[in-house]
Amino acid sequence: MLVNLPYKILIEKNIDDKITGFFEGFGNKSIAIMCNDNVLRIVSSKIKDVKNAKTIKPKSMEKSYLQSMAKKIDADIIVGIGGGRSIDVAKYVAYLANKQWVAFPTILSHDGVVSSRASLENNGMKISVRAKEPVAIIADLDIIRNAPYRWIASGAGDVLSNISAVEDWKIANLAGKEKYHVVMAELSLLAVRAVIENIDDIKKRNYHGLEVLLWSLICSGFAMNIYGSSRPCSGSEHNFSHALEKLGSMALHGEQCALGTRITMKLQGKDHNKVRNYMKKLGLPTNAKEINVEKSMLIKALLAAKSIRNRYTILDEKKLNAKTAERLLKETKIIP
Repeated sequence: MLVNLPYKILIEKNIDDKITGFFEGFGNKSIAIMCNDNVLRIVSSKIKDVKNAKTIKPKSMEKSYLQSMAKKIDADIIVGIGGGRSIDVAKYVAYLANKQWVAFPTILSHDGVVSSRASLENNGMKISVRAKEPVAIIADLDIIRNAPYRWIASGAGDVLSNISAVEDWKIANLAGKEKYHVVMAELSLLAVRAVIENIDDIKKRNYHGLEVLLWSLICSGFAMNIYGSSRPCSGSEHNFSHALEKLGSMALHGEQCALGTRITMKLQGKDHNKVRNYMKKLGLPTNAKEINVEKSMLIKALLAAKSIRNRYTILDEKKLNAKTAERLLKETKIIP
C-alpha cells in the first residue's frame, strides 16, 4: 500500500506573512489556483504575491468537463481554494493530470479536505471518484472564522457521523464481509472525541475550536486515505445522505450525515440521544422541520440507502419498509 500524506501544513490565524514563502518552498514552479469569484474576493489580498500563479474558475463539476480541463493544465501545482467544490475539482484534475495539489479550505463543512475521493457530477447524478491526496494544506483561521456558522456546524456533523460509520464497520467484520482495522477506526473516533470535547469552542468560533475542528476533519481524511477507502468515516448514515441528495435535498452534507447517524445508531442498538444532544449544542438541525426535508423524502431516502453502494452496513441486517422507516423516524424524534 502506497499512502501519500501532506508534507507541508500551514495553519495560522493570519497567513499573510507566510503564504509567499510557503509556495516558494516548492521551488520555481507554476501554480494554477482553482476557485470561484466569491472565494477569489476573499483570498485575493493573501495570494497576490504568490509567484508564477494564474487563476482558473471552473464552470462545472461535470466529470467530462473536468477530464477535458485536465488535458489542458500546464501548471506544475494545482491549488484548490474554497469549499468542497473547488477542492474536489483540484484533487480530481490533479489526479488525472498527474500533478501535485494543495488544499486551501475557506470553510470547514465536511471531511473532504485531504481525502483521496472527489464528489462530482455525471449526467445529472452525483458520483464519488478516485482522486489523490494533497501534498500540502493551507488554512487561514481568520477566513474560516468569518464563514457562515451553518457550514462550520456541518463540518462538525460530518465528524460526528464517524460514530455510526465505525459501528457499521464492526458489523461488517462480524458478518465476515470486511476486516475491521482498529488503528484506522480509532483515528476516525479520535476526531469525534476532539469535536465532542470542544463543542463550546467550536460554537463560539474561537481559534482553538476552529483549529480542533480542522484537525478533526484532517484526521478523518487521513483515516480514509491510509485505509484506502472511505470505510472508516462512511457507513449507512452517508448512504442515507447520498440518497437524500439524489432526491433533491438542499441540506448540507454534514447536516444530513448527522441526522442519519441518529437513525443508524437506533438500528445498531446504540444511544442515539447522545448524538442528538451534541447536535443541539452545535446548532445542527435535529428534525425534519429544521432540516427542511419532507417526511416522504426521508422515508424514500431510508429505503434507497442500502442500494446506494456495495458496502455492508446495518441496513443489510435490518430490512426496512415504508412502515418501519416511518416508525424509526418517529422513534428518533425526527418526525412527530
